Amino acid sequence: MKIAVYSDVFGGKMANGVVVSIIKLVKGLADKGHKIYLVVSKNEDNVKFRYKNVKIIEAPSIPAFFPTLRFASPYNPKIRKFLEKEKMDVIYLLTPMILGIESVILAKKLNVPLVGTFHTFFGKEDYLKVVGLNYEFMKKLTWVYQRFLFNRCDLVTCPSESTLKEILKNGIKGKRNIAISNGIDKNDFDNSKSGLIKKRYNLHGKTILFFGRVSLEKNILYLIDVFKMITDEIPGVKLMFVGDGPQLKEIKEKVEEIGIKDKVIFTGMIEHKKLMKSGIIGACDIFITASLTETQGLTTLESQVNGLVCVGTDATGTKDLIKDGYNGFLVKNGNKKEFAKKVVKLLTDEKLYSRMKTNTLKEVKKHYIKNIVNIWEKELKLLVKTKRLNKK
Repeated sequence: MKIAVYSDVFGGKMANGVVVSIIKLVKGLADKGHKIYLVVSKNEDNVKFRYKNVKIIEAPSIPAFFPTLRFASPYNPKIRKFLEKEKMDVIYLLTPMILGIESVILAKKLNVPLVGTFHTFFGKEDYLKVVGLNYEFMKKLTWVYQRFLFNRCDLVTCPSESTLKEILKNGIKGKRNIAISNGIDKNDFDNSKSGLIKKRYNLHGKTILFFGRVSLEKNILYLIDVFKMITDEIPGVKLMFVGDGPQLKEIKEKVEEIGIKDKVIFTGMIEHKKLMKSGIIGACDIFITASLTETQGLTTLESQVNGLVCVGTDATGTKDLIKDGYNGFLVKNGNKKEFAKKVVKLLTDEKLYSRMKTNTLKEVKKHYIKNIVNIWEKELKLLVKTKRLNKK
């Protein structure tokens, strides 16, 4: 198949979860012999991505709200003409931003299937706060715009069942709607240097990990309060804090203010590929997340494939990966004492931790990227076949 993939968000250095998911899927389909035309906002990092059967097509763009995001024009006649000439079989809308408008137009003009994946809750309060647009009308407007795009799709997907329920509740409905995991490849990780990491950062006791974008929507101040409670019970525990973002300064100030500066290790931002091979994830015992805005939670998935037991808030996306009491713990948002209690229990009960680690490695197998790419290939082929039959 020839597949045109439209994504406003892309770039070689970005550790953005959406970008990581896009690259895994694109590589997986390309490895199966399908030709991918990746239409992205022009970005200096794009040129660093090269892969067989993948052609990157850049649309002129301007900076947007985040450093990793650029807005591209929805009107690119040269790109559209080229894709028409190449005769696409499927048009794939991966980010519902301005560039996505062109994917809708092209699919209609070529009379081929349009697929859309819902990756991010842009309309949630914490995301809107980050860009200074936390108004009720903006919440409604983001859903209106996303319905405008996704409801024109032959297939709408999202990474988890809980996210699927949420978007259906908000009126996003394609002709067919299903959940397909972002997927994970255990071969992307190398923990052979974990011992060196423990020596380098003096990790002699138990270590908790957080990594990801350091921003309001990740609810990190909540985690810092929780970690302080954990240190009161386990004085030797450390928190490995990997990432950068607009809230980093505030987080560091909070850590110093409550007297746990010597227990938190700030590594700063580490490029995603380097992080996967660094041994940092393998050097830790538990991953914690309090985000309320995940559609799946790639950092949770990446932690699980490395055998880390996870504790998180009982929120959309996260609760699809963590089965409470089986491969980790889920805690209601706001209950910091209970969150800390669950982490302490895991760190002090070796039998419980061992059992949950075994379950974590067992459960994560359903998300292996090979299986996920097979699901995608089957769905796309079915769409193309159905569309062709309807044309006759």
